[in-house]
Amino acid sequence: MKAVLPLIPLFTLLTSCQQDIKNTTGVCSANQYLLSLPQDIDTYRHDMAIYAQQGGELPLHSVVFDNTCIDATSLKDLTQQSAQAIFADSFKEAGQVTHFEIKNNVAYVELKANNDGFPGITATLAAVNPIIRRNLLLNSQIENVIFPSMR
Repeated sequence: MKAVLPLIPLFTLLTSCQQDIKNTTGVCSANQYLLSLPQDIDTYRHDMAIYAQQGGELPLHSVVFDNTCIDATSLKDLTQQSAQAIFADSFKEAGQVTHFEIKNNVAYVELKANNDGFPGITATLAAVNPIIRRNLLLNSQIENVIFPSMR
């Protein structure tokens, strides 16, 4: 049971952060996506790491987001751009999307970080995954996003 306790906040985060996100059709032009990122990424990353490790109140609900219209290429590219924006500069490559698939309005996303971890990867993914989810839900008919367990 002790081994499971530290994972409870992360599980709660990954299953409960279905924010009240609505598709943003009409906000950007037809050939653009809305990229939504925390205004203060460093503080966001820090707060989400603490939450993932210690629990408490989910900081995601109090984050202020900056929204920017970007050229639409693919949802896979949007996923990668969302991830790499949150990773620290020295770990941007970990945000590379290695698997992206959509089935029945569910996106299955795997990042390089899921296979090639580094110290602190669990806390980092606790910050990255909700931003990926937010941006996919804002820009598509996707209803849920599934991330793999750490290997």
